[in-house]
Amino acid sequence: MRKWAAIYSVGAALERRVWVRTKNSITYPNLYVVLVAPPGVGKSAAIEAAEPFLTNLEDHHFGASSLTKAAMIDELKDAVRRFVRPTENPPVVQFNSLALLSSELGVLIPEYDREFMASLTDLWDCQSYKERRRTKDLKIVIEHTQLNMLAACTPAYLMSTLPEGAWDQGFLSRVMLIYSGETILGDMFAEEVYQEKEARALRLRLKEIGHQDFYGQMTFSEDAKKFYTNWYVGGQEPKPEHPKLINYSTRRPRHLLKLCMIASANESSARVIEQRHVEVALDWLIEAEFFMPDIFKAMKAGGDSKAIEDTWYHIYTLYMKGGKKPIQEFRIVQFLQERVPAHSVLRVLEMMVRSNMLKEESSIGGKTYVPKELKGS
Repeated sequence: MRKWAAIYSVGAALERRVWVRTKNSITYPNLYVVLVAPPGVGKSAAIEAAEPFLTNLEDHHFGASSLTKAAMIDELKDAVRRFVRPTENPPVVQFNSLALLSSELGVLIPEYDREFMASLTDLWDCQSYKERRRTKDLKIVIEHTQLNMLAACTPAYLMSTLPEGAWDQGFLSRVMLIYSGETILGDMFAEEVYQEKEARALRLRLKEIGHQDFYGQMTFSEDAKKFYTNWYVGGQEPKPEHPKLINYSTRRPRHLLKLCMIASANESSARVIEQRHVEVALDWLIEAEFFMPDIFKAMKAGGDSKAIEDTWYHIYTLYMKGGKKPIQEFRIVQFLQERVPAHSVLRVLEMMVRSNMLKEESSIGGKTYVPKELKGS
């Protein structure tokens, strides 16, 4: 989560000042990143760690953590970036770029509003924005837009807020959903040492990335073009296989282009994307996608308690139908993998043993388990 808060920060610092051109389209490095985790994992802490580095940037614009659609458009309209480059073409650059930071997506988007989502979809593509408001007889026109968003939520929020059809629509295909269910506990009484030297270096580099002189089209080296093209036409493997990620998968090439720019800018101001930058960006993408399906498991009602109940019943049924023979561990693991995130499988199994729902036995073929009779079963 800290990694993706940092990736987002570089993209937000770049604003709309750099781009890549492919075929007849232009891609900018803005991202919509949503950190998804159960309470207490640290998603808000990751955003809070990134915030002071971003807000330290000069002339960048940041939105409120709670916005209606109208308020967001008003803030974007006010988020004008204009600078003069007298010896360059064009000599004057102007655009509207806004960065959103919200530790609770439920505050930023309390309910699924189709009109709001449609606006967010258009702004991810950095299209011009036009709106007429009847109440104020006001016409809003923003020619060169860009919106960046870093937010956090729980799987329960996604389940309660998003209708089933939302996964087939444009907004969620443009969002990088970063999942972790792992709670890392440390010494509650240890004094945190603030690394001022490292923090100063980070602030300085981010300022360089966010400076108006860092401007212009990013180009791919020949090796980078070949590597990206081979991935693009060669099946874009490994592809996410979850049904809810089908529409997201169509946007993976664009996501990768954005991450390539960020990887390059993170290293230097040369505005050249080398093969190593594409490889780093692809590693980021594949790692994030590997854990995305765990979100849908975590969204299922009941959580661990429901998974434990279903698993015990499944084992008990197998045990009785199999002549009361112990059940091999791999069969239980396979059943759990379909119901809980990967990081929770062994933890749930251990919990069932410790709570005396299962008795662990050893055999030549590995661990086996016998279900204990439960009251009311």
